[in-house]
Amino acid sequence: MSFDPATTGFAVMCNERGIIQKIIRDDMGVTGLALGQPVGQFVDSSSRTKLLNFLVELRGKGAAFDWEVNIPQQNQIHTYRLAGAVDEDGLLIVGASTPQRALNLLHELMKINDAQANALRMAVKDQTQTVRAQRESESIYDEISRLNNELVTLQRDLAKKNAELERLNAEMTRLAITDSLTGVYNRRGFFEICARETDRARRFGRPLSVIMFDLDHFKEINDTYGHPAGDEVLRLVVTRCQQNLRSNVDVIGRYGGDEFMVLLPESTLENARYIAERLLNAARNPLTLGDVQLNITFSLGVAELDQQADDFEQLLQRADRALYMAKESGRNCVRTV
Repeated sequence: MSFDPATTGFAVMCNERGIIQKIIRDDMGVTGLALGQPVGQFVDSSSRTKLLNFLVELRGKGAAFDWEVNIPQQNQIHTYRLAGAVDEDGLLIVGASTPQRALNLLHELMKINDAQANALRMAVKDQTQTVRAQRESESIYDEISRLNNELVTLQRDLAKKNAELERLNAEMTRLAITDSLTGVYNRRGFFEICARETDRARRFGRPLSVIMFDLDHFKEINDTYGHPAGDEVLRLVVTRCQQNLRSNVDVIGRYGGDEFMVLLPESTLENARYIAERLLNAARNPLTLGDVQLNITFSLGVAELDQQADDFEQLLQRADRALYMAKESGRNCVRTV
């Protein structure tokens, strides 16, 4: 049969276990609605669980209620609002398309007093407010979740940008103290390390020496083969020197032009002179520059940190003076002061 869900409804009387004891009104033609059967029989499975849970909660409380269930009718599923109240004879279940329709039907069938009607109205109102509050809470929760996700994303992006900034800062620092041609420390970087190592050596009473050297007659190489060739010679010279120094201990830097410096921590003047002689011998091996074999020599000056040179500036000045002495002695040699 067809019916208008806005004007029809049903009502049954149940015991506390939800067993139908009396069919008061049935305008829906609900199939299978009969005495002695569970009231949940005429609702779908998901609504049945909700219905029985409410029956358990309402048992003996004298409360009124209102909730939504799905009811199959003529091969279709209709959503209905169920309202009810606990009576002295049992539990009265009323169904209709809206809470107000259920309320009107319940009032008509039971002729309940104002207190019961108000209780039911309050139940309907409270449930409506609860649903609204739940939806608002869910909306707020969703917004908070969205903002939290955005915050996590922003924090992740910020961490990446900070890491990139640190990398760029480190790269800028490295470039600021590195000679672009040879890859060793430039004058600024070497001076910073030299000042730090000088302070450490004085504080702990440890030896520290410096070698200053340059290439003999380097101008002739530039004039003969060109400046690109001269640059390549400087790179090869640095590589050869690094092969004859202590890795992670000795520090080489470019003072300027073809002039270089080597800082030798934990080295006495005698040790430093030995290393300078080793560099001198390594320089005497010809350098291969394309098809050309170049013979180069060094002039080297060596100085040690002592009472006469107790800071890095004086130490470098003494090494420079020793280098000048090597040049005055005919180049291709080592001198100390």
